[in-house]
Amino acid sequence: MDRMPPEQLNGVVLLAAQTARSQAYIQAMIASDLIPERVILMGEQGGGASEDMAPLKTWNDILLPNLDEPVSDTCYRAGIRLVHVAGNDVNAEATHQAICAASPNVVVYSGMGGQIVSERTLALGPKFLHIHSGWLPEYRGSTTLYYALLEGELPGASAIILDREIDTGPVVARRRYPRPPAGMDMDRVYDAAIRADLMVRVLLNYKNSGTLPVIEHQNPREGMPYYVIHPILKHLSILSVEEHI
Repeated sequence: MDRMPPEQLNGVVLLAAQTARSQAYIQAMIASDLIPERVILMGEQGGGASEDMAPLKTWNDILLPNLDEPVSDTCYRAGIRLVHVAGNDVNAEATHQAICAASPNVVVYSGMGGQIVSERTLALGPKFLHIHSGWLPEYRGSTTLYYALLEGELPGASAIILDREIDTGPVVARRRYPRPPAGMDMDRVYDAAIRADLMVRVLLNYKNSGTLPVIEHQNPREGMPYYVIHPILKHLSILSVEEHI
């Protein structure tokens, strides 16, 4: 018997950039039958649909992204409505117009790293769901995955509703993950995969309940901000993974 096509996840839009994280997000969504109403893709357009994608691999029951598959190709293959926006600026007028035209309840945010979503963008109406690869509120900021490993802790991911500060929004979910295996690309594969895994868990709950229940309102004075890790510290963090093998 033919498998019925999955239903759309009403009111949910993926705002994506040409990144490994966005590839992981849309591939994980499709694998879990969580089809967004549309994908707003910032940046240059990719090619048309290619041949069938190879089956995705898993590690510790976590789906690993196929980085050879552009976001646009994945959308074409799955029949997901794709809206292209020139440029990578989440706060640009063209991006605002695309979001308003979609009229979503939830925007799954997967923009370029380092961008700050402006108050004007946040005021457009929908909730902006962001998956941070760090255990909040302890690990705010950039490359916190590596800092956690240096501290001998298991990496974590936190799902938050974006607010006007960096990584201080209400927490809707958190999860610890096993250390990456030696040799895995921690920036483009591991980081993207654990974020996508938590995102799927949050959206499955949203599909069933229609809500993004807050489990903690963060105190911005708790925790501390981290900045892009120094290459030497990054190397030591990678070595710490190998020592745990």
